[in-house]
Amino acid sequence: MKKAIGVTLLSCMMLLTACGEKETSSEPTTSQTEKKEEKATGQSEQAEKAVKEEKCDYDVPDGCAKVLGAFYNDDTSKDGLYKIDFNGFKLDIVPVLVDIKLSEEAQMDEKYNGQTEVKAVMIIMQAENTLEDDVDYNGGFTVVTDTGEQLSSDSGISSANEVVQTYFGKVKATGYDILPIEGDKLPKSFKLILDPPDKLVDGAYNGNEDLGGEKRIEFDKIETDLD
Repeated sequence: MKKAIGVTLLSCMMLLTACGEKETSSEPTTSQTEKKEEKATGQSEQAEKAVKEEKCDYDVPDGCAKVLGAFYNDDTSKDGLYKIDFNGFKLDIVPVLVDIKLSEEAQMDEKYNGQTEVKAVMIIMQAENTLEDDVDYNGGFTVVTDTGEQLSSDSGISSANEVVQTYFGKVKATGYDILPIEGDKLPKSFKLILDPPDKLVDGAYNGNEDLGGEKRIEFDKIETDLD
């Protein structure tokens, strides 16, 4: 399975790179520029030096992420993705276990509660609406680990995941969610429960019956020897 896991991690890098390109492709507004300047001014030289020296598998907005393992199951594809189809609204996901050295800004986030480093389940995903219809994806999901933790994503307007949006016809998007682990034990498997998207008709919710119900997926294996 190492070959597939290697492709999985490559897929992670490609998806995150695509996400980064999307973020940097637009011209910043004056307010965005001011925020970036304020953030840069607020960081100490020591913190900046530490960020530069830190070895990262992924440089994410929350900090520096090191991959500890990759989750998979017998249905994970040869290209390293788990593919989900909500009757035409499709998700390709890559679930990994990560250790994140948090940035100073992220440490102030309520979900990190002042911690400087966290271990977390990170779900990277690419969404594609193959339907002519408009689809609203709220992005809600829950992870239930073999260690007895239940972790839930932010959804709707509170979510920072780029795939959480309204898809006006055939649109693609890439994003990810980070779910911090609270206990000392690291999970070796987990169950993923995904809320379905909603189809829109004439701009109004049509319910999610047309796109199927929730999806429940068991990721019962983890590869930690990633060298």
